[in-house]
Amino acid sequence: MKLCNKFVLFFIMLVMAFSVQAKKEKFLYCWLNQDEVRECGNYVPVPYSQQGFWKCRRGSSECEFVNPAPTEEELAEIELKKEKKRKQKEQKERDDALLALFSREMDIENRRTALLNSIGGQIQPIQTILEGLRGNLEDLKESYERSKDNQDVSDSQVDAIKRNIDGVKKRIIDTEDTLQNKHDERTEINMEYDIYLQRFLEIELRRLQQEPYTSASKLAIYQEKVDEVINRISSDLQGYVKVLQERKDNPVLSDDQKVVIQEKIDRILKQFQPAIPQ
Repeated sequence: MKLCNKFVLFFIMLVMAFSVQAKKEKFLYCWLNQDEVRECGNYVPVPYSQQGFWKCRRGSSECEFVNPAPTEEELAEIELKKEKKRKQKEQKERDDALLALFSREMDIENRRTALLNSIGGQIQPIQTILEGLRGNLEDLKESYERSKDNQDVSDSQVDAIKRNIDGVKKRIIDTEDTLQNKHDERTEINMEYDIYLQRFLEIELRRLQQEPYTSASKLAIYQEKVDEVINRISSDLQGYVKVLQERKDNPVLSDDQKVVIQEKIDRILKQFQPAIPQ
């Protein structure tokens, strides 16, 4: 009985082994040797595995050619194509996002004008307040000069005038900072909308370049408009950074104030410099 069981077990294992072998040999592989003679086997020898081979189903004429492994140059070219495709996809996403905001060049200018008018409306009352504070400061200084040697004016009254002077000076500094920030905001909005305009014109230029009947003169006009906007962005950016740098170099500023200005310079360069072709 035990002998019978062993025989059955051996038979089962033998069948399984043949089954696995059959699965392994389901395909036949063929290649060309060094003499351009076709050879076949259960696997492709290493010297020929990188040059392309045929994978054939046993018992059938069906064969599939497996392309050679790409060379380093071909891999590099594939990566370049992938990167180009990725950039094109990103460009289209950015273009679509911009066109969702502005469908015409005029839309950009109208929005720019509205924002600049809004800031201009805020600047005017700040300037008025600043002029009033400066006039008030002059009056307080004159009052102090008259009072400090006047025996009819007590020391506490003189001290009160001095405190008022210090308070007005502080308000003037704060108001000047507010006014300066508003002027900076106006400059940044102009550059921001110039970048929108640049991108919009570039989208239009690319569209025209794809149309077969666009005249060379029309393309030149759009390219000139793009270049004009880029030059304006570059000029405005250089001037703005120079102003901020001069502001930072003011010796009366604290280290913390200088750090804030440098952070502003870094932010401006990061935001606007990529729009300028190198």
